[in-house]
Amino acid sequence: MLDKEKFITLITGLCELYKQTPSQFIFDLYYDIFKNYNYETVAKAVRQVIATHKYNTLPKPADILEFLEGSKDDKALIAWLQVKEALDKGDYYKSIEFTDPVISHCINSLGGWMEFSELTMLKKDMPFVEKRFIDLYRLFLKREITKPQRITGFIEAKNREKGYLKSIPEPLQINKVKQPNPSNQKGLTNGTGKTERTG
Repeated sequence: MLDKEKFITLITGLCELYKQTPSQFIFDLYYDIFKNYNYETVAKAVRQVIATHKYNTLPKPADILEFLEGSKDDKALIAWLQVKEALDKGDYYKSIEFTDPVISHCINSLGGWMEFSELTMLKKDMPFVEKRFIDLYRLFLKREITKPQRITGFIEAKNREKGYLKSIPEPLQINKVKQPNPSNQKGLTNGTGKTERTG
């Protein structure tokens, strides 16, 4: 949780730097947007904004958020790297679970995991698939998706089809390459899904 007293001091200094009169409205608005970050992370982002801001106007919350979380293009590229990891480690057969819920919506919009895996089998098709995925990712980001969809691999699909519900393996876990909040940063974790026979 963000230290409100320190944050107000930070925003007051930011306002003074850009000759903007601080107000309760500005404090409340900015605090509400950044309250789930820790102070050190926000302060670092503010310093980066000051160093790169080209205008004499007070930086908007979106300017600071871009340093905290990256741009839409940054996020889409990171998501694509996670998908490539899942293709390398899970391929067509394993069900996949991403910590980023937006990814599952993109993949299911492209036909689901099995069809998506087949689309990526030929190297010459990869740039086309990547572009479609990244375009969809940017679109879904605007919808502020928080709930993931299930991404079903061949083994799970066949076991469900035959009613072998107890033989459905755990999905392969693919975590974010980096977390937006450096205070809670995690490395890339490789999960392993158990492969079981479908019959």
